[in-house]
Amino acid sequence: MLTTLLVVSNLVVAVALILALREIQRRRERRKLQGLFGPWPIRKVDVDQFDSRFALGDLGPSKDSEIRFVPTYHVPEGIGDFETWVICNLAKDARTIFEFGTGTGKTTYLLALNSPPEARITTLTLPMAEQGHQGRFYYEGSEVAGKIEQQLADSKTFDEAPREAAFDLVFVDGGHTRSYVENDSRKALRMVKPGGFIIWHDYLGRRVKDVFEVLNELSREVDLVHLANTSFVAYRAPPRE
Repeated sequence: MLTTLLVVSNLVVAVALILALREIQRRRERRKLQGLFGPWPIRKVDVDQFDSRFALGDLGPSKDSEIRFVPTYHVPEGIGDFETWVICNLAKDARTIFEFGTGTGKTTYLLALNSPPEARITTLTLPMAEQGHQGRFYYEGSEVAGKIEQQLADSKTFDEAPREAAFDLVFVDGGHTRSYVENDSRKALRMVKPGGFIIWHDYLGRRVKDVFEVLNELSREVDLVHLANTSFVAYRAPPRE
């Protein structure tokens, strides 16, 4: 009887130990994804390593990387100047561009300004009544306004199926709560063309918690990189075979 009790007791201790070790491992993985210890989970690369158009010469970036530009000055929640240079260079070869999150429309304007003349930019934001917008966008009345299609809808109800594999460049900068980042990211992955690019904004660690955690989780499924000196995470879709 005593032997049986000892065996059962040892089994209970062993099971408890296994469960405790599993919980410790789960917590370690969770902390890793949250970037609480050590480097952030997504691999960081310099832009010139990410794409050859950013290659540096002895005197810095080539003249081919010059863009038409408006600085980030008193622009609420806008992308930075270096980020603008990066995404506008990607836009130079993009004939179809999709943007989750129009905001003021300044980035939309710059994407249109630096993309080919025949390019089409589709940008999505909430209806004016839902976002408290003043009803104006930066690109309105500009020389490139005709290249821009403004969609007013919630991205969760936006049907991406007709636009599957339709875009050379997708920019994700919409709602920053987990549900929106997950929704917009999944739709972006379906909408990007083979060989095309997706850029996410605001990969800023715990400062923008949901963006950070969702992208860290997504990096387990697809090859994401964090572009150095930016808050951009980038993905290049595999080319068509």
